[in-house]
Amino acid sequence: MRGSYHNHPGYCDGSGTIEEFVTAAREAGLAAVGVSSHAPVPFPCSWTMTLERFREYVADARGVQERWRASYPVWVGVELDYLDVELVPAADVFQRAQILSVQLDYAVVSLHFVGRDPEGRPWAVDESAESFARQVDAVYRGDVQRLVEDYYRLMEYLAAWARGLGVPVVVGHLDKVKQWNVGGRYFSEAAPWYREAVERALRAIRGADIPIEVNTAGLRRPIGAPFPSEWILRRCWELGIPVTIGADAHQPADVAAGFEEALKLLRSISYQEILVLGQGRWHTASVW
Repeated sequence: MRGSYHNHPGYCDGSGTIEEFVTAAREAGLAAVGVSSHAPVPFPCSWTMTLERFREYVADARGVQERWRASYPVWVGVELDYLDVELVPAADVFQRAQILSVQLDYAVVSLHFVGRDPEGRPWAVDESAESFARQVDAVYRGDVQRLVEDYYRLMEYLAAWARGLGVPVVVGHLDKVKQWNVGGRYFSEAAPWYREAVERALRAIRGADIPIEVNTAGLRRPIGAPFPSEWILRRCWELGIPVTIGADAHQPADVAAGFEEALKLLRSISYQEILVLGQGRWHTASVW
């Protein structure tokens, strides 16, 4: 009953066709697949879809969905960014009018943009290792704790926002801020301030009654760990936060990458169920 819902075909920064993702998912033994290209944002961005490309994406994805309707579930979604009102005042209006109005099947809700870079442009936390280092030095004056706390504060806001989107949602790569923290270069995840920031975000997610994904992309990156970290997943289990598994695949070959590792981790934590997408809502399936 496993599905893969965090996937980026070649309409944004991903590659491959939607049909190729369907084929790869079926060959991997998955029960369903969803596509979730990066939704347009109301400012220049090289890795999200433009509005024109978004319309093409939805039309193409619905066509593939219809072709497979009788034999294999294909879901049409987006990865939708939380954009803080101080960063983009009209973001909610833009997203509801231009993106959510097409009646998507679901959304991976993620946080990438945390304030502005030294030139005043919206800054993405995962842009590059060099960009992260520059942001710490030039914008935060070396205070990485403040940057990380800003990230998790926005994650709290994301939870309240996501609950009201009107489609099934799952929180993507919850602790993405650790991506460049290889070897504890910037902070320790054991630091009390870090754990307190994570705890506030988790309680906001639990309060909003929304799930998170175990994002396996980190296993394919230098950080060498899923998003979120094992100790955060253990806290999610204690709080009763449901989970699904997402590959964050940017090519068809990765549609189920790291899923066995993720399932093994979830079983070790005592999760008995993961979520699978149905028509209009999440359903539960056994991890065994």
